Amino acid sequence: MITYRLGGQEYGNLSVDISAEGIFIRTFVPPEVGTAIDIILQLPARLGGGKLELSGEVARVVVDHPDPRQNGMGVRFLSVRSDDPAAVHYLVKTLFTLK
Repeated sequence: MITYRLGGQEYGNLSVDISAEGIFIRTFVPPEVGTAIDIILQLPARLGGGKLELSGEVARVVVDHPDPRQNGMGVRFLSVRSDDPAAVHYLVKTLFTLK
């Protein structure tokens, strides 16, 4: 599950395919390409429990997949914010070093 904000509203949906560049979030009603989005990641307690906020932009929208559970939005990450340096370190170490 991932939490994100669009236009002042907060939503929660399943996410798949996270990478250093972005994430795909499943949703039946994705916003338009180019829409700004804020993603909130809460790390598990075993990883310090820090909270990260990632700013992004909707880069791709899928609305007509034969399996409606595959519909959603691809979000490109633009920036990362956190008050917890350990959370940022974890994100950089695990996500941004994967290829």
